[in-house]
Amino acid sequence: MERISLLLIIVAIICALFSDKIDMVVKGDKKVKKVVVIFSGGVLLVFTIVILVSIFS
Repeated sequence: MERISLLLIIVAIICALFSDKIDMVVKGDKKVKKVVVIFSGGVLLVFTIVILVSIFS
């Protein structure tokens, strides 16, 4: 479970880093960038909690 969580955290960080380019490709007028950043932040938060719970339990 930790490997999958770590992989999804890495993917979320990469998506957040390239959110400008993703928005530019789909011509979303910064709306897509906001969605990608918020979604990536949520994924990062949830799976960080999952990893911490699995470590401390």
